[in-house]
Amino acid sequence: MPSQVTIVWRISARFGLEDLLGLMEKYNALVKPPSSEHEIRVWQVDNLTVKYYQSSLVVQGNINDYTKYLLQDIENIDGLILDEKNAAKLARIFPARQNAIICERCRETSLLIQAEKKGLDIVFKKECGHKNALKPPLMMLCARILPDINLLISKSMSRLLRLGLLTDFEIVIPEFIFDWLDKFKSTKGKSAISDELKQLRKLEQDGNVKLLPITTQILSQTTLKDEDQVILAISMLTNSILLTGDKILKDRALMQKRPVIYLPPKLFDQLKLLEAVRFPRV
Repeated sequence: MPSQVTIVWRISARFGLEDLLGLMEKYNALVKPPSSEHEIRVWQVDNLTVKYYQSSLVVQGNINDYTKYLLQDIENIDGLILDEKNAAKLARIFPARQNAIICERCRETSLLIQAEKKGLDIVFKKECGHKNALKPPLMMLCARILPDINLLISKSMSRLLRLGLLTDFEIVIPEFIFDWLDKFKSTKGKSAISDELKQLRKLEQDGNVKLLPITTQILSQTTLKDEDQVILAISMLTNSILLTGDKILKDRALMQKRPVIYLPPKLFDQLKLLEAVRFPRV
């Protein structure tokens, strides 16, 4: 579904208006009359408005797949600068690519590293354009969180997201949770997990998170016998960071060299309190 955004770039001395004009022509932008004396030029591309001021460029409206490319091209115009707040808005529109390799020079991500001939030598070029020899360690990007069942029962996962304590992650939801839910004896526990999954779906609809449902059919032929083993196997298959409040599961994950975020159960109530303070019920 389209998402509403307002992103502001500051215009520096390096900015050339001709680059922006060329971009508006490329996207067949509709020229609109300025609505105030401060607006120099205004364009419309689908449901997105681009406003050019003396010292800033403002883009606002609804983003779709087409106008996402426009935002990327605007970001590449020399002389346009984003502050931290607006850079974070843009980053949420273009979430980090899973398993991407991070360039040690510019910190841009690449999924492809292309080998090229250079004289009598061979160099490896990343998508950012930087070339070098390949040697370990390569820095890899991981932006997936896999919550364990206790995090769902306590509703701590949705609270972490609503409070902004976890941002820009994909949340992995394994299919086996639904099978486990059917076998769960506690009615209270079933209701808690069901409510939590409903909250996570709502957060996804509001554009605050991306859920990644994972089928566990690939594990059906294994001899995994308990939930901890399944969770650890899924964290490895999906290259996810395990989020758990279970000390034993944390230790088992570390023994298997899996990254872990540990949230002690004593903090579950603190999250509930913070949520109540930040979002009081009317």
